[in-house]
Parts: sequence; C-alpha cells; structure tokens
Amino acid sequence: MSQYSDSQQPASRQVKTKYVILASVAVILALLVGFFFVLRNERAELQQEKEVLVNQQKEIMEEELSKLAAEYDIQYKKLSEGQGEQKFSLATDSLINQILAERAKVEQLQNELKASKATSAKRIDQLNREVTTLRNVLRTYVVQIDSLQVANERLRAENTEVKANYERVTSQAQQLSSEKAHLTDRVKLAAKLDATAISITPVDKRGKPTKNLSKITNLQIRFTVAKNVTAEVGEKTFYCRIMQPNDELLAKAGGGTFAFEGKQIPYSIRREIEYNGEETQLVMYWPVEESLQHGTYSLRIFADGNLIGSASFSL
Repeated sequence: MSQYSDSQQPASRQVKTKYVILASVAVILALLVGFFFVLRNERAELQQEKEVLVNQQKEIMEEELSKLAAEYDIQYKKLSEGQGEQKFSLATDSLINQILAERAKVEQLQNELKASKATSAKRIDQLNREVTTLRNVLRTYVVQIDSLQVANERLRAENTEVKANYERVTSQAQQLSSEKAHLTDRVKLAAKLDATAISITPVDKRGKPTKNLSKITNLQIRFTVAKNVTAEVGEKTFYCRIMQPNDELLAKAGGGTFAFEGKQIPYSIRREIEYNGEETQLVMYWPVEESLQHGTYSLRIFADGNLIGSASFSL
C-alpha cells in the first residue's frame, strides 16, 4: 500500500508543475496584452500630441511667412518708389528682380502650407531652414537698399543744390544779358550820329538864295554831324528824304533805297564821306527838275540805319 502511494506522487507533482507553468504563461500573456494596450494608447496619445505640435508649428510657419512676405513687399516698395526722382539704373533694376524672385519663393511656400492639410514634422523642419535662408537673404537686400537710399538722398541733396546753383547762375546770366542788352542799347544810342544846325536854302542858277519858285535850280541842304568818339569811324553814307507839301517824296527816276527799321525805303539824295569821329559839316544839293509847290516841306536825314536829324522849310 505504501509502495502504490509512492508511485503516484511524482505524477501528481508533474501535473501541479504544468498548471503552475500554464498559469504563469497566462499571467505573462495577460501582462503582455495589457502592456500592448497601454503602449498603443500612449502611442496614439503621442501621435496626437505630435500632430497638435506640427499644426502649431505650421501656424507659426504661416505667420512667419506672412511677416516675411510683408517685409519683402516693404523693400520692393522702397525701391520702386525710388525709381522716379533718382533711378539707379541697372543696379536697382537687378535688385528689384532679385527681391521679386525671393518674394515668389515665399509665396510658393505659403501656397504649399495652405494646400497641404497634413504637413510632416520633417517638412516643417525643412521649411524652417528655408525661411531662415530667405530671411538671411532679405537682410542682405535691406543693407543694399539702405545704402541705395542713402546714396539717393545724397544725390537728391546734390541735385537740389545743383538746381539751385543752376537757377542762380541762370538768373545771373539773364540779368547780365539784360544788362548787356541795356548797355548795348546805350552804346548804340551813344554811337548814333547826330545831325545839327540843319538848314535848307533854295538857290538860283548863280547859287544865290531865292524865294521865286520859277528861279529855284537847287535846294541847298547844310548840316553838321556832331562829334562822337563812340561812333564807328570810316566811310559813311548819309541819306536825305525831302517830302513835298502833298506828302510825296522828291525822288529821281531809278533812285535807290536804304535799310531802315527792317525795310528798304527810297531816298531823295545821298552822300558818302570819310567820318573820323570829329565834328563834320556837310552840304548836299537837290537839283530841281520838277515844278515845286508852295507850302511846307519836311526833311529827314539818315545814317547807319538811324534817323539822325529832321527839319522843315517853306516855299
């Protein structure tokens, strides 16, 4: 009897060991399942937190791009407004093109963020680097634009000064021109000859004065050219115009003309002399070949295109 009991004990222990192992396995499996569910939940929470963080970074990136775009617009406006008064030619044009190109990159990134509902953290990191690059590039443009504006202000100040100097010089030139014209007129006036002591005497064939119209053979015209040290010396021609009482000019057929006040007008008689600036007396004769009228005659004397004397006489 005791021998049978001893033979059954090892089998019983084996069964118990199997139950213990199975129970341990079950416990381990339960623990693993629980750990899996916990891990999955934590992973889901981490993923959710990651998505929230990415979305926050995306919003920050959108705001950053908006600010960057606005800054590029400001710099573009500075340059485009400076194109009016002072244009820096190819340098400014090239800088404007570069700014527009970088501004287009910013807009492209903005469109990408707006079009994409889900942006990876990796892409956000790439965008951060691109924005940093764009901002660094912008800083170099700001330095260049500020330098251009300083140069622009300097040129504008210089231009204002040059303009003021030009206006001053122009005003002075106009004043000098006016004064020169005035002096020229005064010189011309001073150089104008003056016929004085004018007398007209009708004479007969023996050279005797006469009032008898039928006996008059010549009209003797005497006058003195006053001394004038400012007048041009040399050969000069003096012209006389004798107007009859009916306002008709005494003139010979085929007689010539002379220039006066932009016109060519006929003369009665003329005489050429060598003038030396000193007082000079002249005698001129009009040979009477027509019937003279009773009444008042007028005489005008011209030289150098000027009226230098006048007188009247009666017959």
